[in-house]
Amino acid sequence: MKTKTETMAWNGLTLEISLEPNAVLSRLAGEEYASLKVTSPAIAKPLINDAFADSLIQSAGGAVNFVDVMLSAELQQAA
Repeated sequence: MKTKTETMAWNGLTLEISLEPNAVLSRLAGEEYASLKVTSPAIAKPLINDAFADSLIQSAGGAVNFVDVMLSAELQQAA
């Protein structure tokens, strides 16, 4: 896996998505892990800054789809 950076529009915000391999967690867990950071120029703190199994991200269809699902679920819980 290589480091990837993508942008997407979500609920009127431009989001910057950074996904990079996490070698330490991958070695400890025995499967590929990636660090996912989602930021927006309009918001001071990151929306997501965590590590996830790469298989989980890929099963959602990639980082953009994964972020969309995660943020939509969080928005529904807040309502």
